[in-house]
Amino acid sequence: MGTSGVLACVIAVYAAQRNNTRQLDAQIFLAYSDRLQTVRHMLLAELLPIWTAELSDEERSRLLPCLLRVMHLIHELYELRAQGYVKARMWAIWSRDIDRFLTTPIVRRLHPEIRLDFHGHDTFLDWIERRQAALS
Repeated sequence: MGTSGVLACVIAVYAAQRNNTRQLDAQIFLAYSDRLQTVRHMLLAELLPIWTAELSDEERSRLLPCLLRVMHLIHELYELRAQGYVKARMWAIWSRDIDRFLTTPIVRRLHPEIRLDFHGHDTFLDWIERRQAALS
């Protein structure tokens, strides 16, 4: 009776932990999917028309905050993934769009400003540069 009781408790704890992890994964996915959807709309409206255009100083200063918001969202996802909160299955859903964004001409042109804004986040900056090099 004692062994079966302990076994039942272990199974119950495992099931509760697994359910909690799945719920947390779903909450993270839904929260960031909503934010990414907003970013996609913003990109289509503001950045897509000028992906490859040469930017004037005025356009750079207008677009840089938008670009940095996207980069900060990518940084959050990167950190969540690095800490194990974003599973490989979820990352796979987002990674193609992230890679496509990181390799756009506008992101490459504004890379010095991105580096400045993310000063101190060297692993993230290294990851960006590795992704850009791998996809070139």
